[in-house]
Amino acid sequence: MATILTLDAGTSGLKCSLFDESGALIGAMVAEYPVYYPRDGWAEQKSEDFISAVKQAVASLGQKADLSSVAAIGLTGTMNGCIAIDKDGQALHPNIIHLDTRAQTQVDKMERIIGMKAFYSITGNRPDVHYGLPKLMWLKEHAPDVYKNARWFVNTKDVIYGYLTGLHGRSDYSDASLFGAMNISARKWDEDVCKAAEIDMDKLPLLFPSSDVSGRLSKAAANDLGLAGGIPVAIGAGDGPCSTHGSGVYDENGAYLTIGSSAWVAGLKKTPCFDEDMRAFNYTDIDENLTTVCGTVQCASTAFDFMMKTVFGITNESGEIDFSLAEKMAASSIPGANGLFFLPTLMGERCPWWDSNARGMLMGLTLTHTRNDMVRCAYEGVAQALNNCAAVLRENGLNFKSLVLSGGGMKSKIWPQMFADVIDAPCSIHLNPREATSLGAAVAAGVGAGVFKNYEEASKIVKTSAALQPDAKNARLYRAHTRAYREMYNQTASAMHTACEYQSADQ
Repeated sequence: MATILTLDAGTSGLKCSLFDESGALIGAMVAEYPVYYPRDGWAEQKSEDFISAVKQAVASLGQKADLSSVAAIGLTGTMNGCIAIDKDGQALHPNIIHLDTRAQTQVDKMERIIGMKAFYSITGNRPDVHYGLPKLMWLKEHAPDVYKNARWFVNTKDVIYGYLTGLHGRSDYSDASLFGAMNISARKWDEDVCKAAEIDMDKLPLLFPSSDVSGRLSKAAANDLGLAGGIPVAIGAGDGPCSTHGSGVYDENGAYLTIGSSAWVAGLKKTPCFDEDMRAFNYTDIDENLTTVCGTVQCASTAFDFMMKTVFGITNESGEIDFSLAEKMAASSIPGANGLFFLPTLMGERCPWWDSNARGMLMGLTLTHTRNDMVRCAYEGVAQALNNCAAVLRENGLNFKSLVLSGGGMKSKIWPQMFADVIDAPCSIHLNPREATSLGAAVAAGVGAGVFKNYEEASKIVKTSAALQPDAKNARLYRAHTRAYREMYNQTASAMHTACEYQSADQ
């Protein structure tokens, strides 16, 4: 049976996974690498660390699994990066990764020149400090020699693709669509945006479908990795679109929710979604004929973990969060946590408010509340934040009937049914919730290499549990809870900004 090898370059490490044609996970290994924070607001990684991690993870997996039947290699990785490379693929500067916020001045410039709504109408996204374009602009201004000597500016997985195939300066439509310079409707780099940014468009990579397998594993890379030369290597896609197909979503009828440090709800449309209030954002799917419409929560499990550990002190003897105890406590409260509310806006918020100065909030506390209520409201705060995203998608014509749940947060026994009740939609849990992104990379590679006939056929390899139906009583209670939750931000945004100003002021 043919197998598909995937390489997923995440924030903290690279995961190498091996799947068979049925989607079953044969094995997976992770090789870690660091994030460097040279200055406040800066976040970088080294391209050579990615390549070292590829070698280490493949070698480790090869010791435990047979790699002789690999029919294709799929790639995915973090989006929103910016890596300057020369014509031979050598990095000239560390990757300015998705967490980096140094380029706010460049974002402001784009807003002044083009205007936020015009930029949104072209790219399907707001001008944003996390995207690659303002980082490229920053490099041109602050590292002119890097800009001058760079042949291309690429993203995380693209460096790995270049190492594997010897073909450099290539990327896919999905990563390009969250770079900030691609026309989301035409699927090509936009001349007006590039002109406004004062960058050379020919320094941007050539774009290919995610399933393109014109690149093959080179002899040099094959010798490094102990694999057969000539294996088809898919150009791959960013982690977001890979999560879509790794969750079994392949057309306009499906949607999924994934929860980790951040979290999002996403579905597919044939055309980009230009939300009037610019709440949702768009990126090209691994099926380049479709667009992913997404609403993202800035701080999900991160906010929850902060409340459990730092605020409530629900930890074990090792100082780690006692999730079993937290779940028991939350289950001992009632839906709505007796009127206690938590806004997980500890790092600002994206959809639907797009407010970087929003601050977290615990509201409604009285002398009658218990620790059980406090713990439950932390679960509910994250669920309501994701419900906000689901509502935006629904308002823009994504009429999904159910949600597939994935991500590390699915280890919880509380959240799955809570999501079904709060969002009022049936929810099924991915049977390998931590593998959805890698499985999506396998789907793209498998379609390109002919392992699967098309994306619909490939979707059948995704396995989920039986759907959790919304509890009618709880769903009704949560509708009132939702109205109150949304008013918390509307009525206190100004106070949040005041708190932010105070926090930022010199004392």
